[in-house]
Amino acid sequence: MSKGWRTYVKNVAPLRLCAFASKNPSYLKAPMPSSIRYLTSSFKRSLAITIFGLMWLLLPFIRPAHAQQPADLTQPLLEANRCGDGVSEVHFTLAATGDTFPHENIQAVGEVQGYDLLFDHVRPFLRAADLAYTNFDGAMVAGAGYTGYPQFNYNPALATALRAAGIGLVSTANNHILDRGPTGLDATLDVLDANNILHHGAVRSQSPERPPFLPITLTRGDAQITIGFIAATWGTNDIPDPFKQVNLLYASNRYGEQGSVREEILAAVRQAQAATDLVVVAAHWGFEYQSDPDASQREAAQQLAAAGADVILGAQSHTLQPVAWIAHNGRQTLVIYSLANFLASQGAFQAQHYSATSVIFYVGIARATDGTVRVTGYRYLPTMHIDADTRPAPIPSGSNAALISHVRTMMRDPDGLRQVAPSPPAAPMTVCPPLLLAEAPTTPITGDFAQHYLMLGPSAALTTLGLPLDVPVLELAGDCTTTLPVLYTERQRLELHDTLPWPYRITGSQLGTYSFTQRYPGRPIERRTDLDDPTAFGDSRFRAFYAQHGGLARFGYPISGALNEDHPETGVPTTVQYFERARFELAPMQPLDAPLQAQVRLGLLGRELRAAGGVAALCGLPMAPILGANAAPPTPTPGVRPSLIPGLTSDDLSLIGAAATQLAQVATPWIPYIAAFAFAMSLLALLGFAFNDWRTNRRRTNRRAYRHRRSAYERFARLPPADSNQPPPASPPPRQTAREEDDDDDLLKNLLDQ
Repeated sequence: MSKGWRTYVKNVAPLRLCAFASKNPSYLKAPMPSSIRYLTSSFKRSLAITIFGLMWLLLPFIRPAHAQQPADLTQPLLEANRCGDGVSEVHFTLAATGDTFPHENIQAVGEVQGYDLLFDHVRPFLRAADLAYTNFDGAMVAGAGYTGYPQFNYNPALATALRAAGIGLVSTANNHILDRGPTGLDATLDVLDANNILHHGAVRSQSPERPPFLPITLTRGDAQITIGFIAATWGTNDIPDPFKQVNLLYASNRYGEQGSVREEILAAVRQAQAATDLVVVAAHWGFEYQSDPDASQREAAQQLAAAGADVILGAQSHTLQPVAWIAHNGRQTLVIYSLANFLASQGAFQAQHYSATSVIFYVGIARATDGTVRVTGYRYLPTMHIDADTRPAPIPSGSNAALISHVRTMMRDPDGLRQVAPSPPAAPMTVCPPLLLAEAPTTPITGDFAQHYLMLGPSAALTTLGLPLDVPVLELAGDCTTTLPVLYTERQRLELHDTLPWPYRITGSQLGTYSFTQRYPGRPIERRTDLDDPTAFGDSRFRAFYAQHGGLARFGYPISGALNEDHPETGVPTTVQYFERARFELAPMQPLDAPLQAQVRLGLLGRELRAAGGVAALCGLPMAPILGANAAPPTPTPGVRPSLIPGLTSDDLSLIGAAATQLAQVATPWIPYIAAFAFAMSLLALLGFAFNDWRTNRRRTNRRAYRHRRSAYERFARLPPADSNQPPPASPPPRQTAREEDDDDDLLKNLLDQ
C-alpha cells in the first residue's frame, strides 16, 4: 500500500464518511492524494474502454430480423402446433409438392405405359387433401417434340394425369416456364385451363390483365375459406420475356443477384391479405443442391411475412430445405424453404444431396366459429423416386433409416410425430388428427390435447395423465374468470391456453391442492420449496418419480409430508404425499425391485374432481393459509400466472405481454441504430464526466495557489496589556479557515503557550 493511500485511509476517508452522514460538503476541501487521483482516472479510462469493447463485441450479434441465423434443426418446431380444441372448428388441408419437371426417362415411361402410372403410389395421398399443389416447371406444346433438360417440353397428357392424381393448383412462375418461348407459355396455360388446373405466376402474351393474386375457395360442409395464391420466380434462365408474362420475385432476374423482393409482389400480398382469409405464396428461389436456405431466401421470407403471407412454399434447389416459423407483428408465417423434386430424375445426386428424396407437405387450416382463419401446423409424407428414378412413392416403414432421419431433420420433427404413415389414408387427411388410445377407443383425444399426449409419449402420458374421460368442454379456467377448452383425464384437468406458446399451451390444474384441502379442511399447507432438502419428499421413490416425469413444471411443489390414508377407491391403507398438481401414492405389496412405475402411481384426481362437480367445486375453494419458513406463493400454472399487479387479471397481463412482444418485433430492425445511438450517448457521457473532473481539478488548483495563509503570530498573538502603549495588531480581513491550515496548529499552539 502506497504512502499516499495510507494517508487517505487514515485522514481523509473518515472525513468523507462524517460529511456524508451530516450532509456537510466540507470534506471536499480535503486534498486527494495523487495515488487516489491516479486510481480514479484509471478506473474511468478502464470503464470507457470496457464499454467500448462490449459494444464492439455485441454489434455482430445485433442484427435485423431478416438476418436471423438458422434454427437448430435437431429441435422440434413446437410453435407450429396450433390445432385448437379440435371440436369447435372446421379444418382444411392443403397438400404441397415440389418441382414437376420429368426428364426424358420419365417421359419415356409415360409415353409407353401412360402418364397415370407415374402417380400410382402417391395418388391416394394427394386426393386425401382439400387441395393439392405442385410447381409446374416447363412447357406443354403438343406435337413440338417432347424434350428434357435443358429445355423441357411435355406431352399435354401430363396435365391430365396430374389432375387425375389430385393436383388442382400449380405455379407457373419458374425458370423453365419460358423454355419454348412466349407461344409455348401460352399453349401451356391453355392446357392447364382445359384440365381445370388452377394456376398463377404467368399470363398469356396478349392478356391485358395481370391479376396480382388468384382467389381460391375451399368448401367443407357449410364452412368455406378463401385463399389468395401468389407465385413468383427468381428468373427465367436468361430467356427473354418480351411480354412480361412471368412474375419476377426479386429486383434482379439474374441467378445469384437477387436483391430485395419487388414492390409489386409485396403489394400483391397485401391486396390478397385484405381480400381473402389466407395468403399462400409459391416462391421459386434459392440455389441448386443446397440444403440450407440462402440469405436471400431468408430475407425474402421475412419481407413476404411482413407483407401478410401466411404460408410460403419454396422450390428450386431440388433438395429439401427446412421448415421455419416466422413471427412478425403478432402474426405467424409457416415457411418451407424448398419442397425438393416431386417428379424429376436427378437421382445421380442422391448420395450427395438427397435429390431423389422429397415430401408431400400438408398444411392445416382451421376456420373458427367466429370466422377467423389460421394455419394449424403441418404434417408430411416422406417420398423417394423408385423404379429407376421414374416415379415418386412413400418411403416404406422400417426402411431407409438414413433417408427418414434426413427428412425428419428438414421437417424439424426429430421424433416423427408429424410424419404420415406410408399406407394409403382411409379418410380425408388432416393435420390435427384425433388420437385414439387402445384403452379408450370410443373417446378420441382431439386438437392440441392430442398433441400434448403425443409429445409426452404413450407410456408417460398414461402414467401422468391417464385416459381421457370425455371430449373437451368449455368451462372456467383455474383462475375462475377465463373460459377456455378443458379436457378431463383420470389424473388431471388440462386447460388449453391457445394464445400461449408451447410448452405452456396445455397446462394442468392444481388438483393436488384442491384434494388436500378437501380431505384435511383447516389444515395449513406446508409448501416445500427447497426440493434439495432431504425432507421435501416423503419417500425416496416419490423423489425419483418426480424427477423422471416432469418435476416442478408438471407436479408443482410438495405441499405435505408422507401421510397414511385409506385409499378412496380400495380402502387399503396407503402412503401418499400431496403436490400442488398431483397426489403420489405408494402401491401396496410391491417389492422394492419392482419398476418405479409399479411402485409409485398418481391418484385419480381428475376423476375425483369431476365427480365432485368439476370447476364449480374447484372455484368454490377458500384461500388456504400457508405456513413455514420456506413458504412461497402457489406455483403458477405455466401460462396462467397469478397477477403481480393489483387490478390486472392473467388475461390482462397476457395482452400486455403480447403487446410488448409485438413492440419488440417491430423494433427489431432498429436494434443496430439503437445500439449505435446508445454507444454515442455513452461516449458523450464519459467525455462530459472527464471535462467536469478537469474543470473541478483546475478550480481546486487555483484556490490552493492563491490562498492567503495567516502567520502563526496572526493566528495566536495575544492582545497587549491594558496599560501598554502598544496599539493592538490589525485584524486580518475575516474569512473562513481552511482545513489544511490547522494541520499542525495544536503543536504550535502548545509551544507558544509555553
